[in-house]
Amino acid sequence: MKKRVLQRLLTLAVVGSMVLAGAGCGAKQEEADTAKPAVEEEAQETVEKADIVIGGTAISEITYEAIRPYYEEMGYTTEFVMFDANPVVLEACNSGEVDMALGQHKKFVESFNESSGGELAMAKPYGYYTGIGLYSDKYASADELPEGAQIAIMNDAMNMDIALRILEDCGLIKIDESIEVATIADIIENPKNLEIIDMDQAQTVTALEDMDGACVFFTHMANAGKDPASYIERDSQMIKYPMGVIVKEADAKSDWAVDFAEGFKIQAVRDEINTAFPGVFEFYENDEQAE
Repeated sequence: MKKRVLQRLLTLAVVGSMVLAGAGCGAKQEEADTAKPAVEEEAQETVEKADIVIGGTAISEITYEAIRPYYEEMGYTTEFVMFDANPVVLEACNSGEVDMALGQHKKFVESFNESSGGELAMAKPYGYYTGIGLYSDKYASADELPEGAQIAIMNDAMNMDIALRILEDCGLIKIDESIEVATIADIIENPKNLEIIDMDQAQTVTALEDMDGACVFFTHMANAGKDPASYIERDSQMIKYPMGVIVKEADAKSDWAVDFAEGFKIQAVRDEINTAFPGVFEFYENDEQAE
């Protein structure tokens, strides 16, 4: 980034020299004076965008701290703003309260855009993906779940669909085959008469204390001190749900967004994240893996 700023400042210096050389020519002088403020303004915008405000939850702060030293070595300054839920992070990013959001997967962002009129997008390269599993503190298998068992799932559209597909893979329910994104209303068979209760995704892990089971993100399991690998069944599709740098759509190809996204490729960053959350994330080697 420093190189880009330097190149633009050199351009400014060249324009300034042209202005001095043409001091005796009225028309050329006027033209140079017109060009000079435009170049200065472009350079100033680049410098201002070096100050990046990043929003996320406590979980995504780990990723921020891992990438931050390498990002700031490029000349950026950063501030992390903590939020208590991912939808609130996206709202803050969409409103401009923060420049960048971390911790949300791409399809969750697309769902937010549709439901809230958002204008957010994920910068490339993609970072990593995580998983969602069916867990229980009371039962070791789906077969052991009793008649009328209470199961917690996420209440947002995309994650609700993933959770219901997990329950279907376990043979606990059957979903209408014509439905692309399933809701509880699309269950056509429920032989055990499960009581499926939807709630905010962050609450699903605490629901394990009182309910018979819950579909929970690996990240929330790890953050609660539980083993993400202790699931009864896990999803089969989260590789298609990349996580990474979320920004306004107009900024998705900006230098400051792409530079942060490139931080996911650094091995030391991956090692730090894996140490904090063992078994939670898998990193993309190329963006095509998510297609």
